[in-house]
Amino acid sequence: STGSIQTKAVVSTQSTGVTRFYKLTKIKVPKSVAERKKWKKFGACAGEPPGINPATSMVGDPVFLTLATKKDQQENKEEDMAEKMTKLKSSGQGMVVCRICKGPHWTKQCPYKDTLGVALDVQQEEANTVKPPTRAQGTYVPPSIRKGEPADNATRQRDENPTIRVSNLAEETSEKDLQDLFKPFGPVSRIYLAKDKNTGISKGFAYITYQRRDSADQALNTLHRYRYGHLILQVEWAKPSGS
Repeated sequence: STGSIQTKAVVSTQSTGVTRFYKLTKIKVPKSVAERKKWKKFGACAGEPPGINPATSMVGDPVFLTLATKKDQQENKEEDMAEKMTKLKSSGQGMVVCRICKGPHWTKQCPYKDTLGVALDVQQEEANTVKPPTRAQGTYVPPSIRKGEPADNATRQRDENPTIRVSNLAEETSEKDLQDLFKPFGPVSRIYLAKDKNTGISKGFAYITYQRRDSADQALNTLHRYRYGHLILQVEWAKPSGS
């Protein structure tokens, strides 16, 4: 329902015979707006009649709200990125180089971040691994790790066992998945999947130890660069401990 607000027509006749006419307008507004205009005023305007007093009130222009869609936001984001690239070129500081594929784009926009990015993170993690401190001269060294002395049976047997290293694994990979993937090539004696201590999520690499070297060799030749899920596996011989 709507209410109505009318303005009075004022006719003023002067002695010179000139008559002025004022147009009477009728505007339809919501009923709640019409009733609000009849409210009793208070404060300094308590004695004024209902309605708008031009001396104390001002009617502004209508403001229309325009909501931006997701498509418009994406276009604005792309335009901002293109503008940043243009400013970077004109500044003479060189192009942006991706850390993963060395392409001329930002690293977070690299199309290979789900494949090459995992392998890069593994390499950085291995590079940042803290090496054990060297022993000071004169300290006791067990015979099993003295230079020139043979290692103990457990260490020697672990180094001689055919072990392969597989990297570029997805975060949701489990030991059972690796068992199903590598067991068809021969009996597996040990599977080690590197996981984060806090979250338990796979770090992207694992070690598979076979009982026979020919089984490990066959698994390496078959699964290297094998598409597993949405990633490409990287399989290689594991380096002996201490090297």
